[in-house]
Amino acid sequence: MTHGAVPAIERTVDLAADAGRAWSAITDPVELAGWLGTGSMAPMVEGLAVLEPGRRVRWAWAVGGGPASRVELALTGRPGGGTRLLVRESGFGTAEERAERSVGWTRQLGELLARLAVQPWEAGLRRTWHLRADPARVWAAIGEPSQLAAWWGGGEVRIVPGASGWWDWPGLGRYAVTFDAVEPPDHLAWRWTTEPGVTIDEAPEVLRTWFTLAPRPDGGTDLLLLEHGFRGPTAYRENAGGWDGDVVPGLLDLLGEGGGPG
Repeated sequence: MTHGAVPAIERTVDLAADAGRAWSAITDPVELAGWLGTGSMAPMVEGLAVLEPGRRVRWAWAVGGGPASRVELALTGRPGGGTRLLVRESGFGTAEERAERSVGWTRQLGELLARLAVQPWEAGLRRTWHLRADPARVWAAIGEPSQLAAWWGGGEVRIVPGASGWWDWPGLGRYAVTFDAVEPPDHLAWRWTTEPGVTIDEAPEVLRTWFTLAPRPDGGTDLLLLEHGFRGPTAYRENAGGWDGDVVPGLLDLLGEGGGPG
């Protein structure tokens, strides 16, 4: 990467579908339109090229008539069954363009999860909160350790890419966590276990939790949540209730706001 270049976007998605079904979803034009979206602001896929049949595909695309960026999607096996999708987009002209695409990927990959889901939990959890606070204030609430601890809970964690630690909730136990992406001011992602006392490598169920921030014209922020990787209904139901009933109300209180998911 040259000095001053805008960093690439990299995302990892754990799909319940097998490799054949996932490959169809990322290469068939009709399927692509189903989860990438349609309309004037939908990305226009150009020059789709298969790099490795059944595994890797690349294309260029432009959104809203802007310069084209480069996208590469790769499929690998997912431990315990299913398929892991690795996404990389590069060649952004500006940081603002990258930020818009970061929001786009959270929404579009959520659509892909839903499209491939057979059971409700395979689609993951998606929420959007419409906040009055500006993006800098919301980022501080999720990205600064002391503020995150105020509504999520404490533990032995460092919020830096690749750092591993433990969420520690009295009465519930210690849950392993690894931070995958810390991209101020618009994206924070971690992996964590649904079973206490085991490492991520040992855990039978590991969730990927993403927060993505989108500024609004009125100065507020849309906070997007995508949490996926569920292996069954138990943690899916518990986390759905936790986000809506316990966790996010604490975040809203920290921000001095009320309301709920949109």
